[in-house]
Amino acid sequence: MKYFELDTQSQFKEKNLCLAIGNFDGFHKGHIAILESLKKIANQKKQPIAIMSFNPHPREFFENKNENFNIYSKLDKINFLKKFGIDIYIEFIFDKNLSDLTANEFVKNILVDKLDIKNVVVGKDFKFGKNRSGNFKTLDNFSKENNFDVHLIESVMLSDGSDKYSSSIIRSNIKNGEIEKANFALGRNWHMTGKIIEGDKRARRINFPTANVIPGNHIFPKKGVYCVKVNINNEKYLGISNFGERPTVDGSKLLLETHIFNFNQEIYGYDLTVEFLTFIRSEQKFANFDKLTKQIKKDIETARKYHNV
Repeated sequence: MKYFELDTQSQFKEKNLCLAIGNFDGFHKGHIAILESLKKIANQKKQPIAIMSFNPHPREFFENKNENFNIYSKLDKINFLKKFGIDIYIEFIFDKNLSDLTANEFVKNILVDKLDIKNVVVGKDFKFGKNRSGNFKTLDNFSKENNFDVHLIESVMLSDGSDKYSSSIIRSNIKNGEIEKANFALGRNWHMTGKIIEGDKRARRINFPTANVIPGNHIFPKKGVYCVKVNINNEKYLGISNFGERPTVDGSKLLLETHIFNFNQEIYGYDLTVEFLTFIRSEQKFANFDKLTKQIKKDIETARKYHNV
């Protein structure tokens, strides 16, 4: 897959694109429907399969927040696109120059003149241009005079028909510890990935060694304890994780601590992927380390029952 990071002034030489536009934050079931339609159209037209996304997310830019917002890291996003068979990933820097473009300027300057699109695939709620004034109809009007076709993909609804699949709802699920709901909408277990660092080794004193990871640039889950699956060197294991600041031991930094069942290898420096399965309890401060130890043992018993091990 070819990757391009562009701004409004960048040159771009790829031609005849079949392009889907959107942030695709999370690659949930609604996003997958758009990408499958994109691949089908591109293959029929014999055109490159391309994705156009934005960094930072427009909501991050306009709300001017420094909190982690995306469901997955940028690396995760790129890996998803590669596995899906996307040919070209275009990430536009979302800055004042881009945000100030009117809907008409965005189509003419970016989509037509710069990207040379021949087919464009968008979801029903897609909006673009200054003040979000552009939509499917705007694209359709421009297509007739600029020699490209527009394909509208209807929203994919939840199984009970109550709502569509939504990145905003998934973010809320993750932040509230509603992991099963998030996983169902994503079509996979939500995960965090990072390099294992050396900790203070307190947990080893109670025969509870943990693999510790500093969270990356993505949304954070609710602080607390979770049943998890773990991937190290493409090997899967079961375990339990705590995400938080470890208030009982006066922790001050967010950390993902994972105890892997039936595992005793030295793995400092390895990449660890932790898949979240269900929420056990919220983070809390205990009066002393002994009381924390008793609770950890109860948590492990709960997790083992969940995993049936």
